[in-house]
Amino acid sequence: MSITKMTWTAQSAFRRRKGIDTNPDYQRPAVWTKAQKQLLIDSMLREYDVPKFYLHRTGKDTYDVIDGQQRLRAIWEFFDGGFALAKDAESVDGYEIKGKKYDELDFDIQDRINSYDLDFVVLDYVEEDEIREMFLRLQNGTSLKAQEKRNAMPGRMGDFVRATAKHPFFTKVNFSNSRFTFDLIAAQMTLLYLNKNNGICNIKDRDLNAMYEDYRDFDATSVEAKTIVKILDYLNTMFPNKAPELKRYSVISLFILIMDMMPNYDIRNREQEIAQWFIDFEAMRAADELKAPEDQDPKLVIYHERVSNSSDAMDSLTYRHNFLKESLLSTVKNLPQKDPKRNFDEAQRQVIFRRDKGICKVCGRQCEWNDWEADHIIPWSKGGKTEVENGQVLCPTCNSKKSDN
Repeated sequence: MSITKMTWTAQSAFRRRKGIDTNPDYQRPAVWTKAQKQLLIDSMLREYDVPKFYLHRTGKDTYDVIDGQQRLRAIWEFFDGGFALAKDAESVDGYEIKGKKYDELDFDIQDRINSYDLDFVVLDYVEEDEIREMFLRLQNGTSLKAQEKRNAMPGRMGDFVRATAKHPFFTKVNFSNSRFTFDLIAAQMTLLYLNKNNGICNIKDRDLNAMYEDYRDFDATSVEAKTIVKILDYLNTMFPNKAPELKRYSVISLFILIMDMMPNYDIRNREQEIAQWFIDFEAMRAADELKAPEDQDPKLVIYHERVSNSSDAMDSLTYRHNFLKESLLSTVKNLPQKDPKRNFDEAQRQVIFRRDKGICKVCGRQCEWNDWEADHIIPWSKGGKTEVENGQVLCPTCNSKKSDN
């Protein structure tokens, strides 16, 4: 790592803004209030000290901001006329500044802020993990949200979550991406899938932090990663447009539901039916909440409580999932359940081979015992049973063609 100290005037930093990225993936978005921005400019006009800025040099005249992006954004916005100084700001050396934008200030006051010196620490030849570590240290003690801190943690899990949060399904939800909310939901989905063999789990901040640590080397091309995206693809098809029912808690519950249904039921091409069931369910639940307490459905009352309190706790998630799954299966008919036994065992294979005389049922080729496939006549993915009666001999070529289709 190489460290260089530089001083730029505020006007010089403004001129260089096209080469300065204030939003690398570990940074939080702009969160400063107007009052905070006004206070910074007022401090500069009164020649108070402003903390150092930390940059990572990414090219000849390009930089990523490690620390100080909120201050830089405020300075640039003021130069652009984006906000005025406070209406109750006191004068500076006899010059009136209250309620004025940059181009409304007297030239002498403009010169004062133009020439204000900003101190920069520039890092060269530094690894990404070192940059993220420095960001976290510099932010220590500030009000970063948990997901903002996780986004700065080193490792491939963060990369996968950030990429997943850009899935088109998130354009359909009824909540904003303020303070990396999409990343938080994507992280919770990922943890739920990775833990699926042990059942539904807690998805609180401490659990997500542990996942980021335990899966630093997470492979974005793994079966697990691809299946998470596949579930999101299904949800995206369910909702072709933005849906008011897709609130934070319901998005998580729907993910769990499809994660459970996809390997156990044939839900292919049933997206619109399942989406309509969910929309109707939410309408029914909203109507029930408007009833007098004594007339409300007790189960829906509990469901509402599990949505309102500790919605990211295991028991809350489990109750909601069981309730939704029961409602889905009783409402959307003819969802074939897949046989839990996926593959034919050795005894079944022998019976099928002898019954069919080793002849491929598609092309008629005579197969050798060590060169054939036991195929489901009604595909397993469509609810076909792993039974001798549903099995047939296929040569490897025909089996491959059937799988491709």
